[in-house]
Amino acid sequence: MALVRRAADGRVADVGPPTLSVRSSVYEYGGGSFLVVDGTAYVASDGGQRLWRFGVDGGGAPLTPECGSLRYADLSLDHRRQRLVCLAEVHGDGGGYPGHRLVSVPLHGGVQSPEVLVGERDFLCSPRVSPDGEQLCWIEWSAPNMPWDGTELWLADLDGEGRPVGAHKVAGGPAESVLQPQWGPDGRLYFVSDRYGFWNIHRLGDGGVEAVTALDVDFGRPQWVLHLVNYAFLDATTIAAAGSDNGRWHLYVVDVPATTAEEILLPYTEMGFVVRSRRGRIVLDAASPFAPRSVVEVAPDTGATEVLGRVQATAPIAEAFLSKPEHVSFAGAGGEVSHAFFYRPCNPDFRAPEGTLPPLLVRAHGGPTAASSPMLDYAIQYWTSRGIAVLDVNYGGSSGYGREYRERLTGRWGDTDVLDCIAGAEHMVARGEVDPEGLIIQGASAGGFTVLSALAFHTTFHVGICYYGIADLRAFDQGTHKFESHYCERLVGAYPEAKDVYRERSPLYSAHRVSSPVIFFQGLADPVVPAGQSRAMYEAVRDNGVPCAYLEFAGEEHGFREADNIHRSMRAELYFVGRVLGFGDPSAAAVVEIENLH
Repeated sequence: MALVRRAADGRVADVGPPTLSVRSSVYEYGGGSFLVVDGTAYVASDGGQRLWRFGVDGGGAPLTPECGSLRYADLSLDHRRQRLVCLAEVHGDGGGYPGHRLVSVPLHGGVQSPEVLVGERDFLCSPRVSPDGEQLCWIEWSAPNMPWDGTELWLADLDGEGRPVGAHKVAGGPAESVLQPQWGPDGRLYFVSDRYGFWNIHRLGDGGVEAVTALDVDFGRPQWVLHLVNYAFLDATTIAAAGSDNGRWHLYVVDVPATTAEEILLPYTEMGFVVRSRRGRIVLDAASPFAPRSVVEVAPDTGATEVLGRVQATAPIAEAFLSKPEHVSFAGAGGEVSHAFFYRPCNPDFRAPEGTLPPLLVRAHGGPTAASSPMLDYAIQYWTSRGIAVLDVNYGGSSGYGREYRERLTGRWGDTDVLDCIAGAEHMVARGEVDPEGLIIQGASAGGFTVLSALAFHTTFHVGICYYGIADLRAFDQGTHKFESHYCERLVGAYPEAKDVYRERSPLYSAHRVSSPVIFFQGLADPVVPAGQSRAMYEAVRDNGVPCAYLEFAGEEHGFREADNIHRSMRAELYFVGRVLGFGDPSAAAVVEIENLH
């Protein structure tokens, strides 16, 4: 993965040599792999996980020694002491879970080993040094909480040696998720907290915590990756912030003294993975139903935009071929309102036979604490351009709708998510939009668990597509990486007290009830959901005589990265669904790929 620099004259060039891949593997999902200050880039390299410094002239130098046991991420610059403060993940030779600590790395004096500033914690992130170099803040949390459940914001003074002293908690707790601490131009500490039901911006004032925004909008998102930033300071009294309102993202300008927020109307529906300010203008990551992910600069006074860079498709796709999402709400699990985005088939070169309705593919996103956004997704358009409607479900437990909606999945994973997907499919059938005999369910990771649960415990769907899905909850709980090692405790229950629930909700032990065909995809290097999960479920379904297929990919981890593997998987998906539902003229290559597996 390349870090790209755009010069003032518009020229674009990679930072560092062509062999440099900028990517962190901390907490396995990474993030926070680089920091740019005054034209100098500090990066974590993918291969050796070393820290490097690259100047404007392109010259680079390592800051840390080669060490296979250390991973770095979430960098902050201490100007006063000319050092980086960052998160270090320490892997021992004997296996087991890694340790996490905050360390400092000198910028001068050659390659040096890091110095520990904050010792071992269950989980740590977001170290931020105050502009005057006097204080250090960070976020920590303990199992079984995930960072969207409950975290703590800590603050310490820095002594003459730059070490933290007098550390104390200033916000957060077991039922409050605090994210994204930043030091404002006024010298105060700002952060995002959901203490009042939605992730709003707060700051540490003279009398304690003060709310800066108070909207039913999430100015944050689940921290699956590090260094997410949803707000930036335009000046000492003004903040630009991206927030999700019922799953659609908006950009706001916040007047800090007045605690008011005014929306900037933009043609984008997804934004805010990274928000920055540059010379009074806003720079953010944004996308729309007709535009891919782009780096966009916004003038806050006029809303005028300039695209600085974008993810390019191999070939341009005319807008006439793109299906526009429609927000739909329906009665989901327990009769509570749930949400989804509906995409109708869209291909001007073809017309469906008169009197027919399209099949429907229901997508269950991963996480499960995550969300789908109404943005250009070529995987969705792949289906809609071939005559298949798509319902992208934000089941109860999804983010972007406030904490109460997120907590619908507490103790109900494998139940609420499945029932919401079923209710969404039935809602579209009742609306007369789709063929009730052509219902497909697709999902990856936690979404794959939803797929397998829907097939094992219900009969609504006629075919399933499962990417590295969880089949055995207990095996996942025991075999996954540290970050998610206690995730099931909140979603299912504490083990072994809830061991019967773990077994009852695990599709593997009810594989004999699966009657609909299902295709499995699995990376063999997956550290989150090991390949044994998919293989065991596939073999159980196959041995029961149900049509199924299993494709595995050497070297792929949790989320496929190789273009050829992604291409092969999508062709196999369509071929398999076509065989089950009785349509299509698949390529011979796709036929061979699947049928040779049996």
